[in-house]
Amino acid sequence: MRGHSLTGIAKMAPRPLAVRPPERSLTIPVPERLQEKRGRTMDQLQSRLMSLPLELRQMIYRSVVGDSTMHMILKENKLGHLRCKAPSAIQCPLGFNGRTLSRECCWGTVDSANIWAPRRGNVVEPTDGDILPLLQTCRQIYSESINYLYSTNTFSFSDLDCLRYFSTTPRFSLIQTLDIEWCLSWPIYDPFAQHLLLSNPALFPPHDEATWEETWRIVAAMPHLAFVRVSLLYFDGFRDPRCEGRMLAPLWGVTRPKRFEVHVSWSGDEVEGAPFQLIRPVVQEVGEGEDEDGEQW
Repeated sequence: MRGHSLTGIAKMAPRPLAVRPPERSLTIPVPERLQEKRGRTMDQLQSRLMSLPLELRQMIYRSVVGDSTMHMILKENKLGHLRCKAPSAIQCPLGFNGRTLSRECCWGTVDSANIWAPRRGNVVEPTDGDILPLLQTCRQIYSESINYLYSTNTFSFSDLDCLRYFSTTPRFSLIQTLDIEWCLSWPIYDPFAQHLLLSNPALFPPHDEATWEETWRIVAAMPHLAFVRVSLLYFDGFRDPRCEGRMLAPLWGVTRPKRFEVHVSWSGDEVEGAPFQLIRPVVQEVGEGEDEDGEQW
């Protein structure tokens, strides 16, 4: 598996976020030295929303922009996000689409470069989660509501590059709940298997070991992370337990979450002392008088 092609990378890599000068910052209060440059911020007393106590406004903001699962998607040269249609990330159908783990039942499909596209016949829904209109209303609403977007939602990623790009956003550190699903390329951390491949290097981003390790350095540095759920698909499993140990090694640096689950698709031994709970598939033992399919003989 070579990962994204050069064409795919050109389509996928988001444009860098513009560096907003301090005088154009959306967040209030405005430092006194910048008030003249930024212009006057109206008090919005004519608004019925702004006439409510702050506590009630915060409840409204959270209801509109928070307490959901946001599926982060790659688009051409930018990122997008879609609200999950299931009650929670755990109840959102997760399946294999022929290339990678995917939430197709919920939000669409992806091409070979993991670029999102709506499913055929579906009405194209906005890829901003229908949240931006509220945030763009005025500086006061933006300032009072923006933190709820990051701190109260579950952010779901099906692509490591998508997570890496999103980590550059200013409020990424406020995220508390993270859901990651990823298909591991077959020869990862297996020098013998990589030696058999005819390409050099054997693995290409984002399926290479450097991208995998950088991803977990990013996650380990998230200061407010409380819950992480990881779902990993690996077709043939690990030939050598040492290879699996090397793959799991970057995850040992993620120590902040109170709850850290790693679901894998292959069997193996238990991992003791890890900061995560490793959950393997349940293997049913063949009973006496039954074959492997459970048929009596």
